[in-house]
Order: sequence, then structure tokens, then C-alpha cells
Amino acid sequence: MNEETKGKFLLHDTIISCACIIWAIASFCLIIYFTGLNQVTFTIMTFGQLFLIMGIICLRKGNVSGILFSITGLGCIIVPALNEWGPLFNINIQTSYLFPIFLPVAITLIGLAMMIGPGLLENMAERRCKVIVKAEYVDFKSVELNDGTTAYSPVYAYTYKDKQYVKERNKYSRRKIGEIGEVVELKINEKNPLDVYFQASKASKMLIYIFGMCFFVSGVGMLLTVLSHLR
Repeated sequence: MNEETKGKFLLHDTIISCACIIWAIASFCLIIYFTGLNQVTFTIMTFGQLFLIMGIICLRKGNVSGILFSITGLGCIIVPALNEWGPLFNINIQTSYLFPIFLPVAITLIGLAMMIGPGLLENMAERRCKVIVKAEYVDFKSVELNDGTTAYSPVYAYTYKDKQYVKERNKYSRRKIGEIGEVVELKINEKNPLDVYFQASKASKMLIYIFGMCFFVSGVGMLLTVLSHLR
């Protein structure tokens, strides 16, 4: 693929990314606004847009979890809309208050898990992998992304107890990490030498924490709105 085509793909990807960010910020602001007005239907529908945005982002990155996020988002948009305005079009879908209560509780728990889970899992992995070995950067694998750019994942080779192992990081980046022949230190699990601890990037953890905080705050706000609406 020539540089001109790659440039067009990169511009296209940047525009979509910026649009998703603006959409997400606007949705979050609307969630706070509708929560203050006790508008349960609009709050749930707007929150569904956040799931839909996450689904679009994941699908563009080739992550199948985007399907789940997209379906959840569409459900949060369609079900409350049918419940609120269905009778106007002779669509009689009567839902109990179980769904309006269950949804914010689930969102709150998801947000809490996103805030606690990554740090907990990383600590568990670090405690499990205590043996430090010298590893050589021997190769890299590459994949072509949907936007026409290429992402790389490093492959390391190391020896433990006179046995050689090869481990791919399985985390792709648009930039090549290191140079072939470079020697680095890896933490491995002595019971399973192919179990390697790779520290997560601060940017990825911060992104998860931000989404988790948004989910948690929105879920609590939606739950309070629903409970006040039921009184």
C-alpha cells in the first residue's frame, strides 16, 4: 500500500476517532443532564449510546467484544423507547420496573469491576511471575489493520533451566518495540515458563479506569433517578 493511500486511511481513522470522542463526551453530559431531570428513559437511552460507541471502536479494531457492546447499546436504546412511545404506534410492550432497576445496577457493577479489575489482575500476574530471565528480541509479527496501517508484536526467546522458550507478547502496536537482537529482562512463572508478565501501559490502564469511572458514576446516578421515579 503506498504512502498516499495510507495517509488517506489514517485521516479517515482520525476523523472517526474524533467523532467517537465528541459523541462519547456529549452522551456523558446528556446522561448527567437527564439524570438531574429524573428522565429515566432518556438517561438509559443516552447511556446506551456509550455502549454503542465502545462497540464501534472495538469492531474497528477487530475485537469481537464490539458485537456484545453494540447489542447492549442498541438494547438500551430500543427497549426504553418502545416502552415509552410504543403505545403511540400500537406497540404494546409493557415492561416492569425490573429492567430499569437491573440495568443501572449492572452498569454500576461493570464500572466498579473496570476500576478494580485491571489492577487486581496485574498484581496477581506479577506475584505469579517472579523469576527474572534475560530474553532476546528475535522477531516480530505484523498484522494489517482496517485503516491500512501495520501493527507489530515482538517475539522474545529466552532460556530457563537449560530449555529454550519463545514467547510472543500478543499486544500489537503501530510502532516497532525495540530492535532485533536487543536483550531485555522478563518476569516468568517458574511453574509455567511460558507464562510471562508484561506490564500494561499506563495509557491503556488509564483509559479503562476512565470508562469504569464513567460507568460507575452514571450507573449510580441512573439508579438514584429510577428509585426516585418509583416513589
